This record gives sequence, structure tokens and C-alpha cells, in this order.
Amino acid sequence: MNSLDFYLALLCGCKRDVARVAGKVGGITDCVFTGLCGALPEAKGKGGGVQGAYSKANSEVIKAIVILCFFALTATQTKASHCAERTFKEEKINLFLCQNSSGGYSEIRTLLYKAKTVVLNDYIKEKITNGELQDKKFEIQIWSRMLSNLHLYLTQGHNGYFVSISDYPSLSELKTIVDYFSRPDWKPFVAEFNHRKVGETEEEGEKRYYANEQKIYNFYKSNNEKEPIAYQPFTVWEKDGVSLQFLGDTLRYLIYGTPLSFKADEILPVKIQDRYLFFEQDSIFVVQDLQTINSIKREDSLFGDFSVNVHSEWVNIGWSEKNWVYSYSYDQNRFFKNENFH
Repeated sequence: MNSLDFYLALLCGCKRDVARVAGKVGGITDCVFTGLCGALPEAKGKGGGVQGAYSKANSEVIKAIVILCFFALTATQTKASHCAERTFKEEKINLFLCQNSSGGYSEIRTLLYKAKTVVLNDYIKEKITNGELQDKKFEIQIWSRMLSNLHLYLTQGHNGYFVSISDYPSLSELKTIVDYFSRPDWKPFVAEFNHRKVGETEEEGEKRYYANEQKIYNFYKSNNEKEPIAYQPFTVWEKDGVSLQFLGDTLRYLIYGTPLSFKADEILPVKIQDRYLFFEQDSIFVVQDLQTINSIKREDSLFGDFSVNVHSEWVNIGWSEKNWVYSYSYDQNRFFKNENFH
């Protein structure tokens, strides 16, 4: 995933040495090499090869080139300093997830998309078996909106279906994308808002942004086949008697099989002796024998996967072990707030 040579070869469906040449050429040229290798929709007619490819140089081909360029470029950027990356691999899908490590990372979200990959893989296999999709793999990149321009890119090549999305799509939206590729009239899809153009006013930039946002919304709305993916709820994480169960676009907590009402937000629960601490965006709850015995309303600037350090008699919660914001005492069943945290 992080090798440009490998990714170009994957896109092309051609020999690795050709992909290396494409990579060394740089810029748009490497994407044209990719297109000539056959990643773009195949040209019809007697010309074939270079001549055939250029004979089909219409808007759909240009769209596909733009998308492949994006994949080639982002393949070298997945180690960006703020990108907490995870890749989930199944038989018919590789799903790459990039969250903002400096704010907004969620282990809950990681588990959620790991589970979505499993469900989506089964759905893709079923469509391939039924002859509704070609037998090739989905390569899906999902990017935090904080680390990427607003965009949705869709195309396919000889070896795979290629998708890149800003923000975090629902299971229904991912299904819509799979269904879109099964349509005989599918076309490469590009919606993107880059930075404000030279000479463009702020109002013009906002209009262009919302136009692309609406274009993405309309894509999902017009291509949604309504019927949800069928699946059985399953466990995606388990520790100390607490488990997380996959329910489509949410996860549900259970303690030894008994469902709980707490929202599975950003951070996983912890256990101290015979009690559990559950974390929501605005509250922390203490549970013992399936009953909430204490809670505190959060008034802090903590976000993402913050630090939770469990000791025998207390739990420190904050930016780090020493720079804590809240401390919970087991003996006193009480929360303490550090008014001097920085």
C-alpha cells in the first residue's frame, strides 16, 4: 500500500517493470502509462493499444485518469505524520482507513470499519457468485476529512475496483458503491473540492465546495437500492467480560452477554477490580453488577483516543499518566478533577 511501484502495478494489471518506468516518469505521465497498461476502461475498436486508448479520450477516460492519479499520489503519502493508518484485508477487499492521530482518532471507529470490511467482503463475494460483479478485488481508501480534501473517486481497472472517500461512510453508502460497479452503465465518478482557486472569492469557493458536497450526496441518494446488507450481529472486541457487538453503523456494549445502553464512542472501557468505566463524549460512567453506581459530566478538551491508566485503587484519565484531567478512586467511588491540568 505504501509502495508506489506496487500500487501502480496493481492499478495497471501489467508488468512491474512497466509500472516502475511509470513511477519514475512522474506527474501526470505516470498516470497515462497506467491508463495505457489497461487500468482505464478498455477501448473498443480495431486500433487497440495506444491508438485505441486515445480514440476513447472522452470525459469518462479523463475522469478515470484523475482518479488513478489520486491513488498513485496518495500511495506515497500514507505515512503522513498525522495519519493513524489501518488496513483491513479480506478475500475480496482491502480497506485502508486513515484517521487523524493528532486529534480525532478512535479505536472504536477502527473496530467498526474492521467489522464493516468483513460484512462488505461477504456481500461482494455473493455478488461475484451471482455474476453481478467481475471477480476482482475492491481497493477502498477512507480518509479523515481533517487530512483530506472533500472527495469521492470511483473507477476500476483490470485487477480491481478503486474507491477513495473523505469522511467516514456508512455501511449503506459502501454497499451503494459496490452496487454501482455492478451496473452495466457505470462510469468513473469524480467529486472533489480542492483549495480555493487563484482569484476565487470566499463566496465562490464556498459555492464550489457545497456543489461537490451535493454531488456526493446525490450519488448516494440516486444509486441507493434501499435493501440493506443482511448480516448477523457478531463480536468485534472482547476483554475482561466486556464485548462490543457489530450492529451495522454502530457497536453495542455487553457485559457477559447482557446489552448495555452506553454509546460506543471514541475510547474502549476499562476494568478496575469488579467495576467498569465506560466513556461517552460528554460523560464517564462507573458500572458494578450491571448497575451505574457513579458518573461525571465531562467538561474537558479531551478528544480522540486519550490516555486511560488503570491502577489497583484508581484510574487516571487525561492527556497522559501524569497530565491527567480526571482521577477515579475505587475506595471512595469518587471522581476527582485536576483543575491545573495543561
